[in-house]
Amino acid sequence: MTTTPTLAVASDFILSHATEEDLTRITETVKQRRTTLAAIRTAALTTGMPVQTAGLSPRYLNGLTGTISRIGGKRATVTLDAESTDRLRLSPTNRRFPVPFDATNYDLTGVPLSCCLPT
Repeated sequence: MTTTPTLAVASDFILSHATEEDLTRITETVKQRRTTLAAIRTAALTTGMPVQTAGLSPRYLNGLTGTISRIGGKRATVTLDAESTDRLRLSPTNRRFPVPFDATNYDLTGVPLSCCLPT
């Protein structure tokens, strides 16, 4: 019978026994796993899905919420909800995305799918 290692066992190994070579291998494995998880998450995105933005530059775009209104290739248009539209409009560093004063939503175009987290 084989046992599945637990996170505690893996953490203990890393903290107590891992060599530089082990740490390099572990780091590469973690990067691969993150890439796989991002691909799985991205593949599951569909129009109409509520999302929150993350990992974007400029940083004031992170944490905005809305709904995916269009997907084209590896990018999406996220229609921001009223709260995020206001937040973008009032951001003191936003000069790139002019949000009309009376807008209750805003189409943020060109958002990488990898930066859309389902909510």
